[in-house]
Parts: sequence; C-alpha cells; structure tokens
Amino acid sequence: MWKTFSLVWAASLVIALINRFTLPFNEQADALIGDGDGILSIVTALAFFGVLFAMFVAVMIFIIQRFYRGLLGDEGYLMNTLPVPTWQLVLSKLICAVFVSIASMLITFLACLILVPIQWDKVFSLVFIRELWEGLFGQPDALLYLFEMCVMVALGLALLILMVYLAMAVGQMFSHRIVMSVVAFIGLDILATLYLDLTNDLELPGLVSRLGEHAGLWMANAMILLPAAALFLATSWLLKHRLNLE
Repeated sequence: MWKTFSLVWAASLVIALINRFTLPFNEQADALIGDGDGILSIVTALAFFGVLFAMFVAVMIFIIQRFYRGLLGDEGYLMNTLPVPTWQLVLSKLICAVFVSIASMLITFLACLILVPIQWDKVFSLVFIRELWEGLFGQPDALLYLFEMCVMVALGLALLILMVYLAMAVGQMFSHRIVMSVVAFIGLDILATLYLDLTNDLELPGLVSRLGEHAGLWMANAMILLPAAALFLATSWLLKHRLNLE
C-alpha cells in the first residue's frame, strides 16, 4: 500500500502548498502569478485537482485490483493455500481497503487546509462556529461522539467495499466475470435500496432518534453493520465453497 499511495499522497500535499502561494488568495500571490495573467495559478490548480482525482481513482483501483488479483487471480493460488480461514483473507483485504480510503480522505482534507490560508481566529469568531465548538466540547463525552461518528464512517465504507467484494465473488463463478460482477453489483445496489425502504417503513430512523444521542448512534451503526456482516459472510462462503480461480 505504501508503494502505491506514498507518491500520490505526498504529491497532493506538495501541490497544495504550491497553490497556496500561486492562487490569488492574498496580495502576495500577485508577485508569483506574474503580470496578473494567472497562467501559473491555473496550471497549479489543474495539477492539484488532477492529483486529487488520481488519488481517488487509485483508491478504487486498489480496492478492486487487490481483492481480484489476491484472491481470484493468479495470486489466489498462493493466498488460498495459506493456513488461515477464508474469512481472514477477506478481512485482511477489507481492513486495507478501509484504511486506504480513510487515509486518502484525511490527506484530501489536510491538502485543502494547506491550500486555503484560513485565518482561524476569524473563523472561530463567527457566532455559529463558536456556539457549535462550545456546545461540542462543553459535553464531557465529546470524544465519545467523535468516536461514534468515526465508527459510522468506517462501517459505511466497509459496507460499500463489501458490496464490491461480493459482486466480484459472484462474478468469478461465471465465464464472463466482469459482466456478471457488474450485474451482481447492480443487484446488490437494488437490495440496498430495498433495505433502506424497509427501515423507513418500520420507522427505524424515528426509533433511533428517540433512543438518545449515544444509543441512537450505536443503533444506526448496528443498522449499517447488519448488512455489512451479511455481505462479509456471503463473500467468505462463496470463496470457500465456490471458488473458481483463473
């Protein structure tokens, strides 16, 4: 993973720092842009957004490629003979995929902070931001709220990634793997929509809101964890009992 993402992560931060001095956010930028034509700022801005786009393309390719090559392709002849259960192989791929996704999101956020010269004293002087900040950290369990939200983000990413994994596990059983994987993903997306409709029909979002802040967040996490666990178990079962290596 480090070999794959170290360059693009570092490039996004470096180009963001360059854009901080070339984009006309302040009076200093005029000296660096040159004659006010803005060519340098346009080039560096395009480079910045190009690197961010390349980062998220690399994340998607990494998620698909490492699972497919590692468990369903040539590498699968080695990976599937390791003395570990199949579910651990799937879990190792899932952990790496979630980690890379979250790390890329954090790098993007950090790059945006570097890009824009934010004057934090003015930001926190705004009434809304000040009240939000005081209300959040005025609570003794603010860190617990933050942890619960991070868990929700991680579970949401895991759910989406497991949909991709199960679609590929279904597609590998057919001769036209790519086509059937796409069809399987569309089917899983339809099932996910039906699941959301079912939760709305059962008025589960209203129940979650009545449980209280922490209980409601954990209930919401459980609603994400349930389909994610089903997808994980289905993927592991297919790879153990219906594996068709290239």
